[in-house]
Amino acid sequence: MSKQRGRRKLMLRLPDIRHLLESMTSEALAEMFESYDLAVDALERFRSKSPREEKLIIEYEQLCREIEQEVVVYCKNR
Repeated sequence: MSKQRGRRKLMLRLPDIRHLLESMTSEALAEMFESYDLAVDALERFRSKSPREEKLIIEYEQLCREIEQEVVVYCKNR
């Protein structure tokens, strides 16, 4: 389930490769989808927490960007 949520989140975040994300399947890509879903959920929790933990927010924002970049590279090289 987490893999599908991650796929959908990435499809919204990366509209230029949405068609690739929709059709591609692989174990590596599924793991990236799951990792992205977990990272975005954690980021949302950190952002809503009071007091805010800015260091964790910055760290997870960077993690999400890195996963997004990894997914783009993976999809474009296939």
